[in-house]
Formats: sequence, structure tokens, C-alpha cells
Amino acid sequence: MARKPAQRGRKRPAAKAPPIEDDYARSGPSPLLIATFLVLAVLGGVIGWIVLGDDAGTQPRVTLQLNHGAGGDVEELMTAPGTATPVQEAAPSPPATKTKAVTHRVLPATVSVDGKINLAPVPDPMLVEQTVVGPLPRVAEDGARAWHVYSHPAPAADRRPMIAIIIGGMGLSEAQTGLAVQRLPSAVSLAFTPYGEKLQEWVAQARASGHEVLLELPMEPYDYPENDPGPHALLTSLSSEENTNRLEWLMSRFSGYAGVINLFGAKFSTSEAALGPVMAELKGRGLMIVDNQSASRSRISEIAGQIDLPFVSAALQIDSDLTPAGVDAQLSALEKKAVAEGFAAGVGLPLPLTIERITTWAEQLNTRGIILAPVTALIQADKE
Repeated sequence: MARKPAQRGRKRPAAKAPPIEDDYARSGPSPLLIATFLVLAVLGGVIGWIVLGDDAGTQPRVTLQLNHGAGGDVEELMTAPGTATPVQEAAPSPPATKTKAVTHRVLPATVSVDGKINLAPVPDPMLVEQTVVGPLPRVAEDGARAWHVYSHPAPAADRRPMIAIIIGGMGLSEAQTGLAVQRLPSAVSLAFTPYGEKLQEWVAQARASGHEVLLELPMEPYDYPENDPGPHALLTSLSSEENTNRLEWLMSRFSGYAGVINLFGAKFSTSEAALGPVMAELKGRGLMIVDNQSASRSRISEIAGQIDLPFVSAALQIDSDLTPAGVDAQLSALEKKAVAEGFAAGVGLPLPLTIERITTWAEQLNTRGIILAPVTALIQADKE
């Protein structure tokens, strides 16, 4: 406790001074000290009134408008009492307008003088997220998704049966990739491996020839590691975090694909624990998935239906019997399934025989009342 102001500067006697407490008790507080306390009390009250306002029970707060997706949620950040600068109350904001879950926006396509369809260049900047591993697909702010934006135009208001064909293994062989891009009908969808060279250049050429593009996701087969789908394959032995990291690497190899298709995956596709997080990630990034039916017990279609991830299940492998008669027989089987169910999908490889038989078959398909359609068109057909 401070000494009395009256004692300041006084010469002390040689004798020992009494304790401060006793000295203060005898003399009592000085008028100057009392006045000082009163001034400080009044000043503190004025400052408190300025900071807290006329309602002492109200804390100052800062309100930030944070948009989380379409809902436009609002979060309030409360400040500690006495630490915030006074903030003027903002006028009420109008109600947030919710964005549609899916915006059906498609990049424009043109028709060349020779009648071929040319798809617009990719990627759409609205659908790209730049990350440390590379560009990844994302849902645009307007709700648009890659599976729709990057699609080949679907037949308009046509109720005829549709067949989609997906040719995988693109990007590994320059000769086979170039042959498939140039020779196959533009409605045929092309799936590129993540391990190929010059993938973005090939994708640009494929879309210039009218082909929508998919990404092949290597997945664990039953005979792994004897049959190895590559260093970044999705494996049942890995944690969901490790598989997600691998998935991001695979998705970053090129841009402009509407969705993915499994490469191998007979074992991985049967494991719900391994497959679930991967498919949830694909849905969150606005993609579709094609199940190549490499496993009879595949859970891809089942899980996709549960989480509302757009999907297509392939009915058969076109070139499982690599002979002209074998390929023709599989194409005929696709026709029968399409007539019976309204649509069907088949998968194949960019082999010269496969390309030649598909090209010849497609020339007469329309006369049999069946449409060759991009695989994305089957998603809409499945919902009708």
C-alpha cells in the first residue's frame, strides 16, 4: 500500500520508523488520495459506458457472413468483454438464395464441315481446384458438375434404345490411342490411363474429335501383386486416408474427364470399407463412375446408388474373344440388352480389330432403331 502523500519529502528521524500499516491507520487517508480515487472511479464509469453502451449487460460482437455451399450459413464470433472495438450494427441481410443441387451446364459443341462433332477445349476453370499434387476436379460455385459439363451432347428427346461403348487403355500406346481417337464414332467414350504420356494433349485431341473422356482408376485385383495395376493403385490393405491420397494423385494426371472407370479392381470393388470413402470423394468432386463389371460381386453400383453418385454398369467386354466373329457376337448381345432394357453399355480396348468392328457395326446401328450414345447419356436414361 502507498504511503500517505503528506509524508513525501519529510526527513525521517534516526529512530526506526513504525510499520506502514500502523502509520496509515493513525493518520487515515489524505484528502488528495481520496480525490484521486474519486476521479479514477468517475473516469472508469465513463469509459465503461462508452464501450458497453447504455445496456451494461450487452457484450459487443462482430458478425461475419460465411457462405457454406448453397445454404449460406451464418456464424457469429463473440468477442471477450472489454476487448473489442465498438462495431456499428449492420442492416439485416436479405435471405440467402439456395443454389440448385445440379446445374445442367454443358460446354458448347460444334459441327465441322465434314459433319464431325467437336467438343470444346478443357478444362473449365470453374471446375478445377489447384492443389499441391496438381489440378483436381471440383463442383463449380453454380452447382455444375464435371460429369455433365464435359459430356458429349446426348440425343435429344429420343426414346429409342441406346448403347454406350467405353474404350479403355487410352494413352499407353501412341499408335492405338491415335487410331481410336480418329477412327471411332464420336459418341464412343474414351478412358485414359493415369500412367500414360502426354495425357492432356491426347484428351484435347479426343475432345476435338467429339469423344467425351473418362479417367481409369487402377484398383486391386484378386491376384495382386502378381497382377499389379501400378504404383498408385487403390488397395484394400491401405487406410482410407492413404487411398484418398492415391486417388488425388490419379485424378491430378489430367483434366477434363466426366468421370472414372475402374481398371482391374476385382478385389477392391467388392470391399465396401475400402470402396466407400473413394466413391464419396468422387461424388464430392462432381464425377460419375462406370463399373466395368470385372467382379461379379462388385459393390460399385450398389454404393453409388446409396450415395446418389451417377453411375453406369457395363454389361460385357466387347473384345473378350478377340476374333471378328467374337466381337460381332458381343455387339449383337449389347443390342439385345438395349432393346430389352432401354440401354446397355460395353467396354473394350483400343485394339485395331476392336476399333474396326465397332466402326463397321455403328454404321448400320441406326437402321435397326438403336442409338450409339455417350456413356453420360445413360445416366439420364436410367433415371427416366
